[in-house]
Amino acid sequence: MSFLNPASEGASGWRFKLGGFHVSVPWNALIGVGFIAVLWFPEFGESATAIGQIGLAVAFGVLLMLSVLLHELAHAVAARWFGYDVTGITLWAMGGFTVFRTSKQHTPWREAVIAGAGPLTTLVVAGIGWVAAGAVSEGMAYDLLLALTQANLLVGFFNLLPGSPLDGGAIVKALVWAISGSDRTGQVVAAWTGRVLAVLIAISPFGLALTTGTQPSLPLVAVGLILAVLLWTGATQSLRQAEYSKRLTSATAVQLARPVALLDSSASVTEVLALASPDRHIVVLGGDGAPVGVVSLAAAAAVPDAARSATSASTVCTTVGSLPQVAPDDTALDVLEAAETANARYIAVADHSDPDKPALLGLIDANQVFVSEGP
Repeated sequence: MSFLNPASEGASGWRFKLGGFHVSVPWNALIGVGFIAVLWFPEFGESATAIGQIGLAVAFGVLLMLSVLLHELAHAVAARWFGYDVTGITLWAMGGFTVFRTSKQHTPWREAVIAGAGPLTTLVVAGIGWVAAGAVSEGMAYDLLLALTQANLLVGFFNLLPGSPLDGGAIVKALVWAISGSDRTGQVVAAWTGRVLAVLIAISPFGLALTTGTQPSLPLVAVGLILAVLLWTGATQSLRQAEYSKRLTSATAVQLARPVALLDSSASVTEVLALASPDRHIVVLGGDGAPVGVVSLAAAAAVPDAARSATSASTVCTTVGSLPQVAPDDTALDVLEAAETANARYIAVADHSDPDKPALLGLIDANQVFVSEGP
């Protein structure tokens, strides 16, 4: 699976670099290895002793996680091929995700290629496993290769199911986007398809039992419910992202900006607090007239009363090396791209209609504007 959500920076686990990509393996990934080993444990009973059966199950779990890594690497390589910045890859208890940042040149075709690269790689791994299994005699190696082939076939085709957050959902999004001309419409359609899939997967063990006249299999029910919860959660998050994207698309830079008050670096905290307002940014200018920082009102208020007149405004600032600029009518998505490109927190909204007298209309704090609610 490919979830385009940033991993938690503070998460503990194993981190390494592979092919130029940062890979994170949180400790809960071990839960995934254990779960997979337990699930496939009975498959190795005929060709191994009890100890050998345990060893094969663990080896299978580890090798399957490596297959998932290859799946995510395929996403990352495809994204890099299009020139996108790949932030990293994370493996977790039930799969993994690759985080990358697109650009204005992103298209339905690129969306589909990046999404399809993962399942295609997984199916190729399954094909290699099938060929390798045919080249060895029956026994432990054969059982292990056969299990890896079957598991990768299952993972590959499951990821192609047409609903978010699966890779097939991203392909559905790309198709709807290409037809409708709206990436948001594609995302919404794929998310609702993902919710439908979640419900179908949750009830499928009961439907199978009904058609065969047997009792529902508890392992199948458990696996179905786990997958259904993951799909429903991912689809819901995708819907929230679509709504957030809609709000960003409709807002303009000047609507997001707050007015600016300018102070010389020689000004004191007393002067800062005289201008303080939650609806205004205070920018401190250096000797050359260039901005050196944006005042933190919390830091200014924390200065003791007796020291405020003698404390420079520059000491209570968030330093800015430069202020990237956007036009008043630029969309919020343009602002976000400018912030990410320049790796800047603050973005200036400037009117250059008169080249001789550009006007600073306001300042946008990306840390305040581009924050969405979590699940």
